[in-house]
Amino acid sequence: MSDKVIFTDGEKLAMREASIIGHEAWDNNSKLSSLKRKIKKNRVLRANNRCCYCGRNQHGEFSMVIDIEHILPKSMFPRYMFTLKNLSTSCKRCNMSIKSNRIDFISNGIKNTSRKVFKSKLYKFVHPNLDEYDSHLLLISHQIGKSVLMKYNVINKSPKGLFTYEYFHLKDLEKDSFDLSQGGRKRKEIINPIARKAFEELITSLYATQ
Repeated sequence: MSDKVIFTDGEKLAMREASIIGHEAWDNNSKLSSLKRKIKKNRVLRANNRCCYCGRNQHGEFSMVIDIEHILPKSMFPRYMFTLKNLSTSCKRCNMSIKSNRIDFISNGIKNTSRKVFKSKLYKFVHPNLDEYDSHLLLISHQIGKSVLMKYNVINKSPKGLFTYEYFHLKDLEKDSFDLSQGGRKRKEIINPIARKAFEELITSLYATQ
């Protein structure tokens, strides 16, 4: 899939005006509507209709539930607000509930630097545009009727694959799929790290006795 998107002169002007205003223009400037639709369509195809972080299938989803994701947050890196290498598409869980404006996935020195920032080695997780997702982390999904089981495999002990698995709490998605397949309810994810650790230890001990 090509990274190239053809913008009209009006859309190019809208981008220049938005860049002067700052990152707030992304959500508040109606002139950006058409180009954002183009970007989303291109990035959805670039990501093979999957969330760029958890890898779950988004094929057939309504556009409104798929977010245009700024990998380097536009609030901190406004110069890359329209740079396609910094854009992908993600589910709302990964984008809004987990990553949001965090930058703890980038290496030291990338912030406020003048050197080129689009290098794979500068990112701790699997970068949607600089890395091949399935070479680091493979999502295996098995469906029988309405039951769907999910499992992530870190490929060859990939540091990026492991970081992505932990950063986006992908184990929770595995557990949710297990619970639902057994007729249970989806769990509410635990964000507090201390509570999460205690929960993980409890679940591990319970599964071990089954």
